[in-house]
Amino acid sequence: MANKNEGASKGLFAGIKETGKGEKEPKNEAVKEVTSKRSYVLKNSTIKKLQELKVFDYTDPNITYNEIVDEAICLLYETKKEQGGNKK
Repeated sequence: MANKNEGASKGLFAGIKETGKGEKEPKNEAVKEVTSKRSYVLKNSTIKKLQELKVFDYTDPNITYNEIVDEAICLLYETKKEQGGNKK
């Protein structure tokens, strides 16, 4: 018969709590702030560009599409701010 204190008789969640497992961590350490999930429809040509960026322009093989899109939006935002608004 297993001793209660040796782990075999522990409850399912007790082992998870002790080891810290079960807590979700971001896939990539750079992604720490996730506030909401959205989905968007993109043109096929835009998806192809995004795939090419990931493969050819980034040295980190673990970079996510979310990180690339976030970086692109931040860059566009800063560029538009410097230009003084909604000018195209």
